[in-house]
Amino acid sequence: MKVRKALEIAIENETRSYEWYINQALEADDPETRLLFEQIAEEERLHLKKLNDRLKVLKLMD
Repeated sequence: MKVRKALEIAIENETRSYEWYINQALEADDPETRLLFEQIAEEERLHLKKLNDRLKVLKLMD
C-alpha cells in the first residue's frame, strides 16, 4: 500500500472515530462520561489534523 492511500484510509477512520465520540458525548447521561468522550474526540481531532497535514505535504510533492 502506498503512503498516500494509507493516509487517506487513516483519515477516514479517524473521522468516523471522532464523529462516534462526539455523538457519545452528546448522548452521555452524566457529566463525567460526557467529558471523557469529549476528551477522546479532541484527541481524534488532533490525529486528523496531523494526518491531513501530512497528506497535504505529499500532495505538494506530486
